[in-house]
Amino acid sequence: MDKKFGWCFIGSGGIANKVMGDMVYTNGGYPAAVYSRTYENACKFADKFGAKPYTSIEDALSDPNVKAVYIASPNTFHKEQSLMAISRGLPVLSEKPIAVNYRDACEIIAFAKEKQVYFLDGLWTRFNPVICRSLEMVKEGRIGQVRTLSASFCIYKDFDPDKRHFNPALGGGSLLDIGIYPILFACMLFDEEPEEISVMADYAPNGVEYLLSVNMRYGNGAIARLFSGFSNNEPQDACISGTAGYIHIPYLWKAKTACLRLLSSPPPEDGIMIEPGFPGFGYQYMFDAAMEDIIAGRTENALVSHDLSLRVMKIIDQVQKML
Repeated sequence: MDKKFGWCFIGSGGIANKVMGDMVYTNGGYPAAVYSRTYENACKFADKFGAKPYTSIEDALSDPNVKAVYIASPNTFHKEQSLMAISRGLPVLSEKPIAVNYRDACEIIAFAKEKQVYFLDGLWTRFNPVICRSLEMVKEGRIGQVRTLSASFCIYKDFDPDKRHFNPALGGGSLLDIGIYPILFACMLFDEEPEEISVMADYAPNGVEYLLSVNMRYGNGAIARLFSGFSNNEPQDACISGTAGYIHIPYLWKAKTACLRLLSSPPPEDGIMIEPGFPGFGYQYMFDAAMEDIIAGRTENALVSHDLSLRVMKIIDQVQKML
């Protein structure tokens, strides 16, 4: 790897390790420093990926090779750690959700604007080439007027109140962890706030949402039907339907392919495939975008703007109040 741009990793768990699998495909990004909740975990990550481990977050942020900070800690730590990095003038890429509620998200972004420091919400799906091309086709009118979005991210997890998926102290529940993906799809597709939101949920024994259904209606009459949950397995797909056809996207959060199907007669038997092809999970596109922005002196990204981040968090906040 050509090491050009050093990142400070805050957190060394599953997401951080997945990201590192894609770091080799970036334009020179590498882990310069790592801080974790235990020094043992930081050392394991450092040994595996060549970063320097630190016992304190302050020391990790002060590493002279660090040009930006990637926050991959549990949800409830994102705000505090983002503000700490921004206060030091360090650009931040924070895993989603950037905060556990809309108010805190507004505070982070307002602080970044005040300090004129780069801040990016880790909504990595928006940078995925399959998603980018699918949204372009929608804007081109290939499927006509959009009428519905169906998006689901459900994956079974054994209930354990101490694990982050279910622990309220760590922002547990399906909404913040995986429900954010279907909500992001709605915000990407409909460039406006919904006029109406309705919510149904089933709850785990400790009260966090186990299975969640969110329906949203927009001003033009279009409807989004969104699911997330840890109580069952589903295909994790998205389908954008319009008056002239639809686009089906398997694995909406890490799509490798999609299919455009038109209602014209006779339609292609297998549809029109959208298959840009890329290695890894696709995190590299988000990191490359962040590094390009930072080097160019920008303070936010064009695809994942601060406005998009806040629209996502506002809907999450509204849903949380209905649970």
